Amino acid sequence: MPRRLLPLAVCAILGTASALPASVTLKNLPYDRQGPDNCGPVTALTIAGYYGTRITQAQAANALKDSARDPQVTSLELADYLGRFGLRSVIRYAGTPELLRDLVSRGLPVVVQQRLQPGSNVAHFRTVYGYERGRFLTSDPLRGSRLWLGEAELMDLWHYYNGEYMVSYPPNKEGEVRAALGEDFSAAANWRNLKQIGESNVKARPGDPYNWWGLGKANLRLGLVGAAAENFARAAELGVPTIYYLYRQEAFEAWSRSGDHDKTLKYAQLALRIDPQSKELLKFRNLAREALGG
Repeated sequence: MPRRLLPLAVCAILGTASALPASVTLKNLPYDRQGPDNCGPVTALTIAGYYGTRITQAQAANALKDSARDPQVTSLELADYLGRFGLRSVIRYAGTPELLRDLVSRGLPVVVQQRLQPGSNVAHFRTVYGYERGRFLTSDPLRGSRLWLGEAELMDLWHYYNGEYMVSYPPNKEGEVRAALGEDFSAAANWRNLKQIGESNVKARPGDPYNWWGLGKANLRLGLVGAAAENFARAAELGVPTIYYLYRQEAFEAWSRSGDHDKTLKYAQLALRIDPQSKELLKFRNLAREALGG
């Protein structure tokens, strides 16, 4: 039977009755330094362990990865795996520091998907479980269990993934999650929010490929496939790094649905040079080849 522990939140320096605590650190988050490409499995053991289920990195890796060399675990795969232990999960976008503080103050660690470090093109999960004075305490599978990130650095790393975050929780905590997320608890409302933010961002910084990617993702999920295909094409033209396509395939989904199979074939083949065994890339490459008659 898995060992059960009760998570404990330590809060200090209370402000006004309606304000959040000035600092919070959640306790009982297990940690294991990741093996190669294992930030997803380590994140799984961290979240499952916080809520009382002990698993090993090897157990999580065997469940989440197609092979030892598989570099990609998606948030959806992570959420599905945590569901085996009775946890519900919501995956949303356009996260903010204020939201992180609200969730953590309610005893809810938050998984964020970001760059590994400034200037890196490698995607990485880390878990936010504390904050104080304009900085956040994270459990980073590679860089340590107590990695502090200033708010500006956290937002810069997070921009790469359009502020993607995942909150996993036992059913009895759903009221707290709903209260913190507000209307963004609805996936449709969150896509509308990301679309509005994306439209503003591409006007303000039209040369940023990640702004176009976020807008494309929102348009795709809202059913605006033609607009999404154009947004992703713009992101690709501006220079989304090839490795990005290993982690996110929504551009291929949009191009497949809009008939832009040549774009899917071009970028899928480039990314397959990095990971020739990627099941996601192979699926879209083969669909494009079939549509193009070979």
